[in-house]
Amino acid sequence: MPGFIIHIAVGKEYIKKHENEIKDVDEFIKGIVAPDLISILNKEINKSITHYGKLHNKDYIKNLDTFLQNDKVDINNDYWKGYFIHLITDYCFYVESFKDETLEIKKNNDSFYYDYDCLNKTLTKKYNIGNIKDENVSKYIKNIDGMPKYLKEEKVIKFIEKLSDISIVEQIELIRKKNKKVL
Repeated sequence: MPGFIIHIAVGKEYIKKHENEIKDVDEFIKGIVAPDLISILNKEINKSITHYGKLHNKDYIKNLDTFLQNDKVDINNDYWKGYFIHLITDYCFYVESFKDETLEIKKNNDSFYYDYDCLNKTLTKKYNIGNIKDENVSKYIKNIDGMPKYLKEEKVIKFIEKLSDISIVEQIELIRKKNKKVL
């Protein structure tokens, strides 16, 4: 999973770029962090459940389609729009934009968490994230001074900008058409 700060930065930029689409910002941000937070707070719930399938999967489009077909999902609700943005961000992060870095992480039996901790301070400032209202999220965000091992700051910023440009409606159309490439 991209770190909470990356997900929140995508969400904040999305709100800026899609004026008047998100009515309840707090609900939208809750939706953005929910897929990861649910499985962190309840160890009995696996991320494959909150992410509607296996993570790092090339067939992640099926996961997104399963999400959209879920009866409880109302994609017109800001919480579910945020949830959708989270899922599509994960897909694009692991399968498209940071595919090589993800393979290297797996090869080294490592994780991105150190890199996220190194990038959090810069991204928080750049995207004016401020205080995270949800204490369950904020306690998992660390800021450390150091150089990321796998992720380059410029590439992460480009990723955030690219993801925040998407149109939820267009992405849903592509997924429902069973398109193999989302963006």
